[in-house]
Amino acid sequence: MVTHVPPRLPALGSLRAFEAAARHRSMVAAATELNVTHGAISKQVQALEDELGTRLFERRNRGIHLTHRGMWLAERLEATFTDLHRTMRDFRMQDDAAGPLTVSCEPTLCLRLLIPALGELKQATGLDLRVLAAGGPIDFARDHVDLAIRRSDFPLPPGVETAILATERMGPVMRPDLTKAGGDVLPRLYSETRPDAWQGWDDAGGAVFTGPAIRYQHFYMAIQAAEAGQGVAMASAHMVADALVSGQLAAPHGFMPDGTHYLAIWPGNAIDPRPTMLIAWLKGRLATLQA
Repeated sequence: MVTHVPPRLPALGSLRAFEAAARHRSMVAAATELNVTHGAISKQVQALEDELGTRLFERRNRGIHLTHRGMWLAERLEATFTDLHRTMRDFRMQDDAAGPLTVSCEPTLCLRLLIPALGELKQATGLDLRVLAAGGPIDFARDHVDLAIRRSDFPLPPGVETAILATERMGPVMRPDLTKAGGDVLPRLYSETRPDAWQGWDDAGGAVFTGPAIRYQHFYMAIQAAEAGQGVAMASAHMVADALVSGQLAAPHGFMPDGTHYLAIWPGNAIDPRPTMLIAWLKGRLATLQA
């Protein structure tokens, strides 16, 4: 009886190095992702090319370009490694169901709403969260995240589930004592992460503010500056709800929808029931703040 011996696979490290370099179209970026040197990536890719007997990259103009065979292999390896990451994530989830749920959340929403409410969330649902502050697109398998909370201002990746948590409502906020001093001439506080917020308010016919512009790097910083009396910031109603109740901020002109929503996003094949529990709690929490 002849036993069939499958062909030996190339080293996993070489395949991983090639996949990362192909995805980034850069050996340097692949080295950064995998926490190795540029030289190590180059050697692993060279070893893979030698073993396969074909060129996977063309080196020209100080850059790398996939060959036809390289493109074919890169597409399949990317899908393979994505499935592998997902498999290991689901395995760890089953093996350690008591571990925290990893949630990636828009930074300002994270700092002003989610983190301050973790105790209330734990008491209401029993959930423990590991919270990561991040915005924009997300790769669930690569980033080892169970659920993401994002504003609907970028295309969603394929194969995910979503739930609308709340409609975004924006409006000008300032320290209450400044409303008596003619808040319309206060400095307008802008942020690089919400660069069109003031323009959206103006286009919607909101109250006119004519003060000079002061720019901050982040949305959170602009709101903090408004609380410190530095001017009037365009803020999300959800993110300043507690500050309005406590009297730290005032919103004399109210809030208006800006056409976006806050979404919960999670992998379409997830088997963990905890995201559903968190989504239900978040919807209730945001509905209370919006009331």
